[in-house]
Amino acid sequence: MNLPHRIETIEPKKLIGFSMTTSFQEDKTPMVWRKFMMRRNEISNRISDKLFSLQIYPENFTPDQSFTKYAFAEVSDFENIPDEFESFELESGKYLVFNYVGKAENGPEVFKYIFQTFIPENRFEIDYRPHFEIFGENYDPASESAEEEIWIPIK
Repeated sequence: MNLPHRIETIEPKKLIGFSMTTSFQEDKTPMVWRKFMMRRNEISNRISDKLFSLQIYPENFTPDQSFTKYAFAEVSDFENIPDEFESFELESGKYLVFNYVGKAENGPEVFKYIFQTFIPENRFEIDYRPHFEIFGENYDPASESAEEEIWIPIK
């Protein structure tokens, strides 16, 4: 698998959106995104059209555990947050960033390659911080040409 990658330190970001507890078995990602997309126009202080799909995994995570999944937009500040939206401060940190082009349904195969092949072979150490993907407002998960960045926290 050829996934272009880079190492980047992200600046702190202010994010708002919705969350849901889910697992890989009962993936509720479409539900949290539907809720977010229906209400995204209520956000008055967005600073880009980028969207953040963010996961917080328990420490020493195994694929059968539940985790928190977020659908977020980046905002300039936490003033005037619409009702029911959650705010989240993403702290600065070092990330391994992969550029993925293709259908979202290939995600499990992509993540398996990243975590079981690429990271061990290149001796990266995962850090206990949020994992996330960034994509544009017009992202279509069913498209062969859908583009997203996969951000994996590293030490």
